[in-house]
Amino acid sequence: MPAVSTSPAAPATGTTPMPVPAPAAKSVPNTANPENATSAAAGATSATNAGSAPAAATPPASTQPPPVTAKTPAATSAPAAAAKAPAANSAPAAAANTPTPPTYSAPNTQLRYGGYLVFRNLIPSPMLEAQAAEEFNQITYGAEHANRLYGDTDAHVTRVRSIVDKLIPYSLKWNERAKGWKWDVAVVRSPDIRMYCLPGGKIVVYGGLLDRVRLNDNELGMLIGHEIAHALREHARERLGELQASQLDSSGTIPQLFGLADLGAAPLGIGSRLLEMKYESTDETEADVIGSDIASRAGFDPRAAVTLWDKLATATRSNRDQGYIYVHPYTPARRKDIIKRLPDMLPLYAKAIGKSVDALPDYAGMGRPRRAALRD
Repeated sequence: MPAVSTSPAAPATGTTPMPVPAPAAKSVPNTANPENATSAAAGATSATNAGSAPAAATPPASTQPPPVTAKTPAATSAPAAAAKAPAANSAPAAAANTPTPPTYSAPNTQLRYGGYLVFRNLIPSPMLEAQAAEEFNQITYGAEHANRLYGDTDAHVTRVRSIVDKLIPYSLKWNERAKGWKWDVAVVRSPDIRMYCLPGGKIVVYGGLLDRVRLNDNELGMLIGHEIAHALREHARERLGELQASQLDSSGTIPQLFGLADLGAAPLGIGSRLLEMKYESTDETEADVIGSDIASRAGFDPRAAVTLWDKLATATRSNRDQGYIYVHPYTPARRKDIIKRLPDMLPLYAKAIGKSVDALPDYAGMGRPRRAALRD
């Protein structure tokens, strides 16, 4: 698959950083300091002022291709032996008294409870990215051989790639590894309403999202930004780590499930599990904040996030297994939080398109909400 450029122009400097909400259950990083990965909190960043919002959509609480080989990180090496072997000219008696060097084996992965970073560390990032790349290859191989993979010149593909190209420069600050990702985009001809940004920047969009939901560019930019944020913040890695932790044996160590106990083998089945991922509300809050920040700086109207999720709620409400609003829980509280953050996102968007906030036109009945504190 052709790859999206991984060396975009750096984002404009001097942008006013977005204030971050007060602490909730899990922290959301401050947009001004992305290196502090877990220090700032999720939740509403500010009280919303004037500006009406659209009526809320009521959100509710293959072909089998041959395997594709992906490189897997090398196993962690065993420590060197502590004792030295006796010299070649040592006396036999001395050699007999020399203790035999101990034999080392890769240790079991010990789990210490107390934080979500522990769960992430159960699955190394390079390993997960390699598995994601293999899964991406499997998806595109199967779609191509079923004549369901849109070609590079198709309008769907050029549209999605154009949006991704705009988002990438503002994504890199959120994860140091992202600077080395090989971004890929594939669009599959399918009525399914779904998309993924797999670890490592592998993006798959299904045609139903474009043809049935009919998202405009602002909405599609917000959605792709949201999915990229999940990958940048390694939410899938955390959820999979929790799955590993649930398999603890009575000794408190990770068993041989998925091959993790030898600290080097590729976990079996992780690629397919990435496609079945269901996120938690704290993941969604973090992806909403970071995704909107990325997309707003790239020139996509943040107010489109409201209409985007309302459309997805209407289109996927009936699919309780893999419907978009169940995989990405969309609740009235989450909708309200998206609206509350608009006063922080609109200045980023206005600067990106070279306008003042006051000069922005209404969007889908929404005006230009401001924080009351800024006008007092």
